[in-house]
Amino acid sequence: MTFLSILYALIISPIELLFEGIFELANRLVGNVGLSILFLSLTVNLLILPLYNRADEIQAEARAVQEKMAPMLNHIKRTFKGDERFFMIQEYYRINNYKPVYSLKSSVSLFLQIPFFIAAYNLLSGVTALQGTSFGFISDLGREDALFMIGNLPVNVLPILMTLINIISGIIYTKGQPVKAKIQVFGLAAVFLVLLYRSPAGLVFYWLLNNVFSLVKNAVSKLIALRLKKKAVKQSLKFNKIKSTSILLSCAVLAVSTGILIPADVIIQNPAEMVNVFIPNPHNPLLYLLISAVTALGVFLLWIPVFYLFTKKTKRFISLVVPGIAVASVINYIVFNRNFGFLSGKLIYEYKMSYGIKEIIINLITDLAIVSLIAFITFKKEKITCILMTIVFITVFTLSISKVSAIGLFTSDYTSGNSNTADEVNIQLTTSGKNVIVIMLDKMNGSYVPYLFNERPDVAAQFDGFTYYPNTVSFGKYTNFGVPAVFGGYDYTPEKLNTRSDVLLVDKHNEALLTMPVIFSDNGWNVNVVDPSYANYQWKPDLSIYDKYDEINAYHMEGVFNYKEPVLTDSGNKMEKRLYRNCFCYGFMKVLPYVLQPFFYDNGEYFLLDSDNTVYLGNSTGKHSQKGVNEYHLQYHAALSALIDVTDIIQEEKNCLFIISNNSTHDMCLLHEPEYIPAPSVDNTDYDMTHQDRFTVNGVTMNMDNAFSYAAYECSMEAFITLGDWFDYLRENGLYDNTRIIIVSDHGFGMNQFEDLLLDDIGFDAEAVNPILMVKDFNGTGFNTSMEFMTNADTPALALDGIVQNPVNPFTNNPINQDGKSGNVLIYSSEEINVNTNNGTRFVDPNGFWLTVHDDIRNKNNWSLYPGEPV
Repeated sequence: MTFLSILYALIISPIELLFEGIFELANRLVGNVGLSILFLSLTVNLLILPLYNRADEIQAEARAVQEKMAPMLNHIKRTFKGDERFFMIQEYYRINNYKPVYSLKSSVSLFLQIPFFIAAYNLLSGVTALQGTSFGFISDLGREDALFMIGNLPVNVLPILMTLINIISGIIYTKGQPVKAKIQVFGLAAVFLVLLYRSPAGLVFYWLLNNVFSLVKNAVSKLIALRLKKKAVKQSLKFNKIKSTSILLSCAVLAVSTGILIPADVIIQNPAEMVNVFIPNPHNPLLYLLISAVTALGVFLLWIPVFYLFTKKTKRFISLVVPGIAVASVINYIVFNRNFGFLSGKLIYEYKMSYGIKEIIINLITDLAIVSLIAFITFKKEKITCILMTIVFITVFTLSISKVSAIGLFTSDYTSGNSNTADEVNIQLTTSGKNVIVIMLDKMNGSYVPYLFNERPDVAAQFDGFTYYPNTVSFGKYTNFGVPAVFGGYDYTPEKLNTRSDVLLVDKHNEALLTMPVIFSDNGWNVNVVDPSYANYQWKPDLSIYDKYDEINAYHMEGVFNYKEPVLTDSGNKMEKRLYRNCFCYGFMKVLPYVLQPFFYDNGEYFLLDSDNTVYLGNSTGKHSQKGVNEYHLQYHAALSALIDVTDIIQEEKNCLFIISNNSTHDMCLLHEPEYIPAPSVDNTDYDMTHQDRFTVNGVTMNMDNAFSYAAYECSMEAFITLGDWFDYLRENGLYDNTRIIIVSDHGFGMNQFEDLLLDDIGFDAEAVNPILMVKDFNGTGFNTSMEFMTNADTPALALDGIVQNPVNPFTNNPINQDGKSGNVLIYSSEEINVNTNNGTRFVDPNGFWLTVHDDIRNKNNWSLYPGEPV
């Protein structure tokens, strides 16, 4: 991070964001790059026309003053010399209220052009959409036009034409002006010719259009006499001088809210997630916040005040509405803030952003009421508005500082977050003793198994010896509610966690993760744990919870084996650009009213040019196709595919426990079928259409009506293929028969895929709490399906069965068994999934509810709402 990059974010980035949004929107609407450049030029020139008009007036005023003083100045210079001449000139300046620095006013237009030129140059010189695209006589907008050749020298017509128009415009503009002004204009035309002569035709075309607009403007300006009375100017300035305080305070509120408060809120929710581990040298996410803050300052405290000061007719209106807009923006984020599933590290929601009509109307009416009320107050008593905006600014600023300080604490160690390298991961499995392996595939639906094996019998054969339990339920539909019971048993269901209200949720969660490793290690087993879910309530697991247990080896694998996916390096650089840009864009989007948020959110792209990234499925182009890759999925699957690499086969008679959590089934994306491998561009339309029969098994058809359902299925298949290959490796090396393997998930994913799991009376999709549970016991053969009622809290008892007699939880001293599912099982449904906010001693959500189920999850009569909250 350099001073120049900060300066760029302050001055150029706001303009570049404006250009980017206009160009991308136009290109989507018309589908023609050349016309989009035309639209960009026209729109930008209309937007900044007031700036240039005012700049022309300032230059005219400066020239008038200089011309008025010129005779006397010439007289002084002829008559006096040395210090006497200097002091005489200074005194004459003082009498005329003139300062030498005012001479810069004659160059205001030039100063305005520089940032706009830099923004356009950086944007259009690197847009891949221009590459190979023709427009009119231009064969390739991404290269110099080279319309004809003189020998080996290309002659670029567009820069020459641009310069000619610039000269004609300059002749009109400088008519009657001194030679100095003419030299400045024509010299600038020559500079642009040199700078742009070998530039891409698309960029030169844009600047040519700007010159055409300037020519028309200058011609019209000469035809229409613009007379501005000094009295009117003074009155206007006087009015706006009164209002400038409230305007600046309002802009400050918007800058802090969009540039600091909201991005800081995102980072503090999960600082480890916001570390871009896909670049060679990951850095503190506070750098994204810094650029976001500087960009916001540029938008709201630089360019908006510039537009305000350089306009006349709209000043009064702006003075009245901006304070209300600032307050409404804060209200939109604090009161009307809504999320749509997980927000990824690329600032893309898990689910599509969509608001109901009623929500939109309520939000819009509230915003309009706030703006109208504050406009009325401002009109009547501007001082009250200033006091109000001061209070709002102090509040927002204080909140922002507190969040930034918290981020500093959470990210004191801001490297990749891995406590080990790939070479250090060593998972010992014995050929002589016993092995127990617990594989937790986050969010994998248990109902998928028959369909996966129906399509791929070869994969089914690799799972020989397993028993499949389709009648399994989890205790919540998100990780923080479901994982504790998976690893700790029935002492860690949401109901039991809430009962122990004197212990923090994070401590109880850590207990659950420690339960099996501690019991096995206390019984002499070699224990290895990989990527324990939400350890210490961190998305990137905090392995320090195992530090005091010398016999337990804990590793990170997710993020450590990225080298197995070469595409991640390039994607990491793109993600870096995205994060620096979109932290502010996300903050800006969140303060908008509901009716505008989906438009500016843009499926997580925020009108980013040349985006080919897909995170979750927000950018998928349909049910069967997508462009781009999901870096997180690649990272997680790389860890799963590295199991063969990290397996250390030992001959000694020592028993081994291996527990691994993996998110490749959680962070989903479409995969190339039928190989089920990641690809930069996926189009499975033909394969999906011709293989719909794979989704019907035993007369039950799985509903596949959206991209999420296909992605969940495909990522589950990918995980099973990868595990199947590892199981073959275990067989080849004498490690399969002496190994007990449990495959389980913390919860499922409700997508309305199974009619018998849709609880219409309750308004709940039980697929969300139908996790996978498969168990291969020692020397198991064949493949079996058991309809026994199970929960994922049975996992510890299944793992310890026959190994430790009468196992006891080392933290609660309660026996570990399967008795907790007798009678009704209590399930907690809540959307309060953030472990950084929902981290007290109990799960509390006024909008949450409890359900009960027993015996058969597919019998809808066995489900019911639990009245109130269990004590």
